[in-house]
Amino acid sequence: MFRYLPWAKEGLFVFLRLLLAVGLMEGVRTGFFAGLLPFYAPEHLGLAPAVFTLAFTFHQLAENFSKTFGGLMAEKLGFGRTITIAAFTGLVTLLLTPKANVGWLLWGLAILWGLTMSTLYPGLMTLASRIAIPGREARALSYTSVLLLPWTGVGLVGIGQVAQREPEVALTLLITAQVIIFLLAVSLFSFHIPMPKRTRETYPLKRLFLFLPAAFGQTFAPALVSLFILRFAKEELGLEPIAFGGLLLLGGSLAFGLLPFTGRHVDKTGYHVALVGGFFLSALLMARLAFNPSLGELILLAAFGGLGFSFSLSGWNGFLAKNLPHVNRAVILGGLMTVEGLGITLGPAVGGFLWQTFGIKAPFLAGSIIFLSLSLIYAFLFWRKRWK
Repeated sequence: MFRYLPWAKEGLFVFLRLLLAVGLMEGVRTGFFAGLLPFYAPEHLGLAPAVFTLAFTFHQLAENFSKTFGGLMAEKLGFGRTITIAAFTGLVTLLLTPKANVGWLLWGLAILWGLTMSTLYPGLMTLASRIAIPGREARALSYTSVLLLPWTGVGLVGIGQVAQREPEVALTLLITAQVIIFLLAVSLFSFHIPMPKRTRETYPLKRLFLFLPAAFGQTFAPALVSLFILRFAKEELGLEPIAFGGLLLLGGSLAFGLLPFTGRHVDKTGYHVALVGGFFLSALLMARLAFNPSLGELILLAAFGGLGFSFSLSGWNGFLAKNLPHVNRAVILGGLMTVEGLGITLGPAVGGFLWQTFGIKAPFLAGSIIFLSLSLIYAFLFWRKRWK
């Protein structure tokens, strides 16, 4: 089995426990904000929708804007300590939720929880790259990202199903899960991310600016259409939500199913073609969606979209793994994740403005232009060998 894994056998058991802890925390967080609060807050806390949804916004902003500092803490203070603090803060938030019948208290708990969770993703991704088998760094980062994704759906669907009938039972389930997470985190309290040997070679900090267009653009472009994609599918494409969900399932399954192959391609031949090609395929996908494709074309577009996402994800992770400095990597990853988070945060608002001003197709065309620009920018950089 170890032949097919991108991580070294030494330290793998600890890494998998950390991966489980972070995944469970992501599931609890999603279950709390998206699954529990819409049913629990109005009836049991007397809070209006605008109040408890704002708690999630504050939580996300607190986490995203502190990820650089969170990455620093994960490396310097110790990842085991920071993940324990995050687990404890989440448990306190859940325990105090029945008392949070005023907006400022729920907001404060959400912000504090977000600040402590800012250490998780920079720390885990740094650890994944540090224990990767040489030559498999892109796969190590891609697999780590993919293994965390399902927990969001588990938390949303699982807790949401219970909360719509028994909100108090759903809260008890979340508290129970968070207690398990806390105990798991305590067992890893003394763990530190392995530090690389320091070298005298200096890393040109201006090089970090070349990561920023991709970090922002690849989240901003799809976020332009994220909040009204179902309405677009209904009104422009004639698809019911379940049919459109089937297309998303097709594209997502292909994207994740192809990761072992696209990741191997990146590790063996380099990230250049995968990153540029993945952005180009995404540009074609968003452009064609704006012009009412047929059902047969939509099926092909879903397949090409999955292929493009698989290539761009592997290419981006290979780009990071091969070029980021080993020293203070968690800090830099945290900064890039903040930029990615800005794309997710700003995209829906800009997409709504474009829709209102130019029509519902405009955000798709804008997203296509962004992906095409990213493809051309990085094709130029790689072609001119400005990146070594």
